[in-house]
Amino acid sequence: MLESIYFQCYYAYLRGNLIQAHRYYTILKNEFKTAGSEKSLNPTQLAELKKIKEAIETGNIAKNKWLEEPVVSGTSTETAEIRQNELVKKIHYQGLEQLKKILSDDLWLYNIEHPCGEYGAVDMVYMGKKTVYPLEVKKDQGRHDLIGQLSKYDLFHKLHMHYKTYETVQSVAVCGAYEPYTLRELKQLGFKTIAYSLKDEKLRLAAL
Repeated sequence: MLESIYFQCYYAYLRGNLIQAHRYYTILKNEFKTAGSEKSLNPTQLAELKKIKEAIETGNIAKNKWLEEPVVSGTSTETAEIRQNELVKKIHYQGLEQLKKILSDDLWLYNIEHPCGEYGAVDMVYMGKKTVYPLEVKKDQGRHDLIGQLSKYDLFHKLHMHYKTYETVQSVAVCGAYEPYTLRELKQLGFKTIAYSLKDEKLRLAAL
């Protein structure tokens, strides 16, 4: 019984539904008081429950960290050849001050590969003074599928506004270039569109 409730709680957490996870967590806690024992759940499950408890209390999913990867000899940092993960890091480490100016906000990086429930994971999430910025990066051209992808991340964060960790959501796309239709639709949806360029390992960001 306890394990069944645990999995309902865990699956709700994985989907990013913290309200439902909170309901199951409360039921699980009450059941554990009356019928639980140290062996009711295994150590891995108990560790996951600690993460779930923290997420419920803060309204935030656990954070990820960049892994340090070896530099491949001879790897070029030109736009056509840079790897996706290298580009995302470069946008943060070289482009943060540029992002602050473009978005007119004092940003700090909240998370990378931020899980958005059933919608997937957005490349980066920045926090401003009152705004959250889901930011999706495309190494090459922003195409039609970017519209739906960014719209889902935008919706996910808007559905979590009741946790009051931010007041507004401003989704951002950073691409090497954009299809004209895609650029127009993104702007109509109220998303910020930014183009990046790389020359001599220097990153430049420009609002479109």
